[in-house]
Amino acid sequence: MNAPGDGAAPPNPRAASAASGSAAALAGLPSASQVEPLPLQAPVGLPAPDAAAPPAPPLPAADPATVLSDAAVAAPPPESRPPVVAPGVPLDLELRADRQGYDAQLRRFVSTGNVTALVAGARLMADRLEIDTESRTLYAFGRVRFQRGQQYLQASRLRYSLLEGRGEMQDAYGVLDLDGSATDLDLSQEPTTPLPPPEAISCPPALPPPPQWHPYPWAVTTWAGQMFAANFGDTFIFKGRLRPEYLVGLGLQRRLFDAGPFALELDANLLGHRADRQPGGPFNQAVPNADTPSQTFADMTVGLGARLWLQPWLNIYFVEGVSLLSQNSNYERTFRENYTTFLNYLAFEVEALVSPQWSAVGRIHHRSGAYGLYSGVSEGSNAYLVGLRYRWGQTPPFVPPLELPPPQGCPGAPPPGQERPSGLSQQLEVVTMGPQRLGTPPPPPAVPRARQASAASSGNLWARAREQERLRREAIARIDQRVRDVQFQQSLVAERRRGVSDEPALTDTASQFGGIRPGQLPDLNTQNGRQLVRGSISRWRIQARLLRFTPTTLSGDRVGFSNDPFTPAQVWMDSTDVVATLLPNGDTEIKAAKNRLRLEDRLPIAVQRTATISKEEEIENRWVFGYDEEDRDGYFFGYKIPVKLGDSVRLTLQPQFLAERAIDSSTDSYPLPGQSVAAPPVTQPATTSDLFGLDARLSGPIVGFGANARLEMSTFNPENIPDGTRSSGTLDRVVDLPLLGSSLFRLFGAYRFRTWNGSLGEQDVYTAYGVSLDKNGSFPDLGALSSSYYWRVGVGNYQANPVDSIDLARLWRGNAVGSLNASLALWRGKPAPPTPLAGLMNSATPIRPGLTLDANLLGTAAYFGDGTNQNTITLSGGPTLTLGHFVRPFLDYTRLTITGSGTLRQGLSPFGFDQAVDLGTLGIGLTQQLVGPLVFSGGIGFNVSPSSEFYGDVTASYVELRWQRRAYEVGVFYSPYQGIGGVRIKLNDFNFNGPGVPFVPLNPAAAVLDRPF
Repeated sequence: MNAPGDGAAPPNPRAASAASGSAAALAGLPSASQVEPLPLQAPVGLPAPDAAAPPAPPLPAADPATVLSDAAVAAPPPESRPPVVAPGVPLDLELRADRQGYDAQLRRFVSTGNVTALVAGARLMADRLEIDTESRTLYAFGRVRFQRGQQYLQASRLRYSLLEGRGEMQDAYGVLDLDGSATDLDLSQEPTTPLPPPEAISCPPALPPPPQWHPYPWAVTTWAGQMFAANFGDTFIFKGRLRPEYLVGLGLQRRLFDAGPFALELDANLLGHRADRQPGGPFNQAVPNADTPSQTFADMTVGLGARLWLQPWLNIYFVEGVSLLSQNSNYERTFRENYTTFLNYLAFEVEALVSPQWSAVGRIHHRSGAYGLYSGVSEGSNAYLVGLRYRWGQTPPFVPPLELPPPQGCPGAPPPGQERPSGLSQQLEVVTMGPQRLGTPPPPPAVPRARQASAASSGNLWARAREQERLRREAIARIDQRVRDVQFQQSLVAERRRGVSDEPALTDTASQFGGIRPGQLPDLNTQNGRQLVRGSISRWRIQARLLRFTPTTLSGDRVGFSNDPFTPAQVWMDSTDVVATLLPNGDTEIKAAKNRLRLEDRLPIAVQRTATISKEEEIENRWVFGYDEEDRDGYFFGYKIPVKLGDSVRLTLQPQFLAERAIDSSTDSYPLPGQSVAAPPVTQPATTSDLFGLDARLSGPIVGFGANARLEMSTFNPENIPDGTRSSGTLDRVVDLPLLGSSLFRLFGAYRFRTWNGSLGEQDVYTAYGVSLDKNGSFPDLGALSSSYYWRVGVGNYQANPVDSIDLARLWRGNAVGSLNASLALWRGKPAPPTPLAGLMNSATPIRPGLTLDANLLGTAAYFGDGTNQNTITLSGGPTLTLGHFVRPFLDYTRLTITGSGTLRQGLSPFGFDQAVDLGTLGIGLTQQLVGPLVFSGGIGFNVSPSSEFYGDVTASYVELRWQRRAYEVGVFYSPYQGIGGVRIKLNDFNFNGPGVPFVPLNPAAAVLDRPF
């Protein structure tokens, strides 16, 4: 009988009726005694049943359950079957269906109606299942669903060859967990988790498309303004003075590219300047600072602009281009040592719309030489402009990038058998066997859209957009997401940096236990923070028109991937001609002809076409573009070459070309040959061997130890190699000690090792070697109090600089470090519900209001071979206040952190690299939602020790502006103190239960058969 709501198609007239009988035989043969089981394992040759044998006569009753012992299928008598070789692991298959039989014309065993096959901890469900014993191929049709462990796949059709171990799925969707896929998809291994309850087919929701708030591609602006005497950065804080020079003019903007909240535009302006008589500057006139006469001249600018819409009525806009004056400006001529009429042009504007076509605009207008790029000019001039803007024109309608039809059993799905065949074999099969044999119940009627369309068609542009936005939000709220227990796991982070700091990297342990500082004040020079690509995504949702798979590959002409558990997905990858390959070492290599990361179904971002994902390295990016001013004179290029040494030792060679040194034909990174290693560097000509470098890293087990070594060479010039080489290495292993338990024993050595010591800046350890023992762990939570600890003891021989001296000192040093972190929740509010339109809309975890007190107690003791010592005790900590839920459109999330630290010091280290200098610090951090997903985050730290010569100095600083959503973040960051800036893209990884629903946007109005796949 059919399950409620699941209708079965009428049986094929060529197929025999299902037979009752033994549970160990497949129904549909004349009698159970004629059935002999065959193992369902490849490679096994199976001859077809006797073609002359008549079809089995119909039997009065059907046995809905069939158990095929040892993974058996019915076959001819044993005398017609060759012996089975290499049987492999036997599998038991349990098959249940409303009807079962043998189709003599198809030469297949056929099951129809609520088919369920259980084998090796896996479950396959479909409306129709066919087994071809001649080709040992399995066919499933209709609502096809496969589950094993943490893997879920569904399709309209499935074909799988047991002999070849390959197959394909049509209208495919699923959830792949990479952590368990190698085990779950291997039937010879136990699945990672027990089989969950059966899932119904997941149907893509029909959603109104995102509204078009800004359809007008052209704009004209009338400008008026006044010049402002200041540097470019000071104009943003109005630090300067207005000059008696005025501007009027017209501007023209043409949108070139539109993607949701982001647009690229061509920006051109023609401005007239009228300057009154005013004081001049100290340059380029007979009498310095003499008055300059009045003048009138024209200013023409053209550039490329990037516009970001924060709200439908509010945007910010950046322009980069060129500016040409009809004559030299008297101000630029007398206030700048170098000047010219043709300079770089930068603009920043804020625009507020009062209607879809009219707006008020404010702009900072800036001319400069782009750090000397234009005729050696370093600065230029600035102006404040205000304007009135009018928009017009028409934007072509939005075309979805990827359209996939709903699978069988879903509203809007093509009628069974009317899908476009995906290949020649499927076309021949449809022609030969007929399209209506699938046994698939008719799909539910498509969701009516006429009322929605008419409701959103009245009123002006913004009224229609607001109505469409409302309908879309209501439709999203009605979606049965079919996911539960959503938990954030980790992030995949990709960065592009400029101005990489010369500071040496801190270990992550030192960053974690070295004291409390605001979370908005990250140290970009930790070992983890310096990785420009780090982290991984372990769980992906996948969707495709056609998926092909083998035991080691997964491929498709057009495939969508998403890390977002909810639909519509905030971010997904649109890949063309993609092939994912499981490598012998367990890594997964993904190649595609083209990859586009699509944000909010609108904004496409091109990403690399090849990535290697593994548990150790996660993401590997071979090309390197870096900056090192101290050792490499600026920008350089590198390429990583991985080398396997045995099974587990890995060597990475990174040859480097020092581009900026090559352009300048000189280097100032080394002292003159023959001088002391501590002598200051001087400028000297760069030879060919100075233009190349090497970064080599070795990791893996060696003689029972975990080895990590690094060699950096910034030159191959024999005269500079001693001063152009840095190296360090460790050998460590876990040891079990009485009372101490499991601890880490380490041997270490270093040559010209760089370290950073607060206000003293960079310090060099010329040579070092020794041993250490350390351990970290956590204490059990006591109510709202959580705590962790770290300790280390060590002894070594060090050669380094004393403070304020270039002479090297060599001393033995014994030291001990102990650190305790504690966090106490003083108040906890309630987070917003964990739904895609509330707590999980703009954050990977719901924001929880509260007040937390964090503290760190750090003690150090160091004794030196000359009899001196330095002992310190540092207490640092402070409160963190979190307000809001990050759900409302404005100012609904604030996180404020204030930390302080004080250090008591006894004695003084003779070395500069470990001398305690910042005995009192203050840190302030603020994270604030501005508008929608736009968030500002920043922090600053000060030396507040009254006895320090560095009192009042900044010890750390960081600012970031980011677009933050549940599944991704895009941010621009800069650390003035460390000299590091860049762009960061972050994808979040989630664990969840349930299959979810398809995420590729569905447009029900499109013709189902007119697809590109």
